[in-house]
Amino acid sequence: MSKYKQLLVIISLFFILSSVFYISVTQKSQQVAKQKIMQIERQIALDLPLLDLSNELLKHSGNKDAVNSYIKILNSYINSDDLRVVTIAPKSEIVTPIKHNQTIRSLSTNSGFVLVVLSVKYTHFTLSHIIYYLMFFILSVLVSFWVKFAFIKQSNKQFNNAQHQSIAESTPLILIVDLNDKTLSSSCNSEQKMCLANKPLCFYLALVEYCTNNDDVTLSHNKDVPEELLELANKYFYRLIELGHTVRKRPNFNNSLEKTLSEIRAALDEILSEYPEEKELYYPPKAYGEGSRSRLHSYGLANIKKGSIEIIGK
Repeated sequence: MSKYKQLLVIISLFFILSSVFYISVTQKSQQVAKQKIMQIERQIALDLPLLDLSNELLKHSGNKDAVNSYIKILNSYINSDDLRVVTIAPKSEIVTPIKHNQTIRSLSTNSGFVLVVLSVKYTHFTLSHIIYYLMFFILSVLVSFWVKFAFIKQSNKQFNNAQHQSIAESTPLILIVDLNDKTLSSSCNSEQKMCLANKPLCFYLALVEYCTNNDDVTLSHNKDVPEELLELANKYFYRLIELGHTVRKRPNFNNSLEKTLSEIRAALDEILSEYPEEKELYYPPKAYGEGSRSRLHSYGLANIKKGSIEIIGK
């Protein structure tokens, strides 16, 4: 995210927060002022019979000093600089128009209308309000940095994914078998390793080598494992003994063949989970449906020549 966009985020967020706060404060102030004015109107209406106001019809001049004294006492009870009573007088004595910060309320009496002029001020920038605006600005800055950080993180993630995909597409997958720690991994993700027991590991390496040397071979469950394949499996088992992985007698690779193949498939499923299109090169085919043990099924690696395998510690 550029500095210009970050500045735009700060200004936009600060404007939104400040606008919402300003509107809320203004509406609240107007509502409070309206309630106070209504209370003042009621009080003046109750006190009107006691006020010595002028009466043009009766040719009565009234007592202006007494009215001003009442207004002074009333304002002391209101006790607010934002709302004050300015004048209480008959309609004929009020000079219009009034000032911009003043408002008029009309009270009806037996002798006519009495107008009450009030001064109303709406304060929008008190010290507490300025503190709120400052907090909004700080919050806007913090959010902009968070957005920038999230944007950079997302951009880096997309770049890394694109780079990883490019490397994966340009680099052919190679299955890596490490006899030193008896693990399977791949060249595209060497950190992901899957351990394999001695018997399935030796049998799989023998199967890969045997199928590479014999193109059109058919390996059926109904037949014994070919002698050449058994010799290769024993060769790899003796290599494991040399590496110190086992001191046991060599296993019978003819026994529990389906279990051995299942363990091999499970390990390959983990390693090749992100590369399903490559799985058929290294995966001993499963038998599906009725007659899975029939002569038509072969667990041989028919396409192993199209792939590649690296054996470490051979």
